Amino acid sequence: MSIISRYVSSVLFPACCAGCGKVTESARLQDKNAHICDECLGRLELTEQFELRDNVTEDLFAGNEQFERGAAYCFYDKQDIASELIQSAKYRRQPEINYELARRAAMDGLQSDFFEGIDVIIPIPLHKRRYRERGYNQSDYIALGLSEVLHIPIDTSHIERVRNNKQQALTQGKEREKNVEGIFRVNHPEEMYRKRILIVDDVITTGSTIRSCMEAMSAFRGAGISVFALAKAR
Repeated sequence: MSIISRYVSSVLFPACCAGCGKVTESARLQDKNAHICDECLGRLELTEQFELRDNVTEDLFAGNEQFERGAAYCFYDKQDIASELIQSAKYRRQPEINYELARRAAMDGLQSDFFEGIDVIIPIPLHKRRYRERGYNQSDYIALGLSEVLHIPIDTSHIERVRNNKQQALTQGKEREKNVEGIFRVNHPEEMYRKRILIVDDVITTGSTIRSCMEAMSAFRGAGISVFALAKAR
């Protein structure tokens, strides 16, 4: 796209921040849209968990023998900026938000050893029916953002969601654990022998979905599993 074409496009179709709705100035100057303005990024409450061991995210998975590390990029409360951004990515057809946040998270994570030694990134999969309804998997965009910064490959072939369970946001308490029982299945587990795997998702609340995924991944003999999410619910 020529400079003139980019200018015309930015005037006719200015990119707006998913957090506040304002036109983002950086989007006027770049080829691709800037989906989050600097002001809204500054309102995110970062967890600093890349360098913090035994954090509240790791506590959720500490009982799993394969588990190694866990971190979330920011904290998540209903009605805050993290909620607005992540809900827009998931339900309002703006998955590029997750891509942008994941890239920023990856750059922060490079200042620590959190991502060192990871062989493959696996986004939590959607069921085929839900994927068709939504048109995308929001976790794929997180994986892509991380992969582009960290130069770690993405794998979407070795684990699949075989049951279209109720959305976790619609469940509470013990129902959350029951809702995700047996929803994942692994394929060709021998190909993941002794791999160090990073599972990625958008939000961790109780961790039940990821624990179910990790249970299926127990078939990956000798594998080490770490967990990353854009946000950890309080």
